[in-house]
Amino acid sequence: MKNSILLLVLSLFTLQISAQESFKLKEVDSKKRLQEFEKSNYQTNIILAYFEDNYKATSGKLDILKDKEMGNVECGFTKKFEHGIVYTYHNCGETAPVKENITLPKTDMAQLKKWIEGIHKANPSEIENVWYKGEKEFGPKDEGVGCYYKIKETKNNSIIDVWCGC
Repeated sequence: MKNSILLLVLSLFTLQISAQESFKLKEVDSKKRLQEFEKSNYQTNIILAYFEDNYKATSGKLDILKDKEMGNVECGFTKKFEHGIVYTYHNCGETAPVKENITLPKTDMAQLKKWIEGIHKANPSEIENVWYKGEKEFGPKDEGVGCYYKIKETKNNSIIDVWCGC
């Protein structure tokens, strides 16, 4: 009886430890992503292509938005991937910034930063980005035009908000 209780306690302890482990993002091949972007005449969505190449989609495009001002062209959607990854894209309006939101399972902060830096390197921008005070926002050194990446954390998720524009 004591052995059964001990085994049960050890099993629960092991389950608790494994449940607390962070999700591991697959490494970004910045050179490959940049080459694909340039080859597509700057039309490839770098972040979406990364997820489509590295994680199995569990949905097609959901919540599709159409921009009436731009001839009903698709301007926003959500797509889901394995591990509970949710990617949302929004670029509706002629001068609107590109907004992307990535919800991941809880991920180690150092790994999130490395991923953000890799994705940014895949963008052919000449704008130098740096980590701002607080270390959860990565944006243009001069805090002007460019792409901003902001990390938010909840109990179970790591969220990256991306904003690119003027």
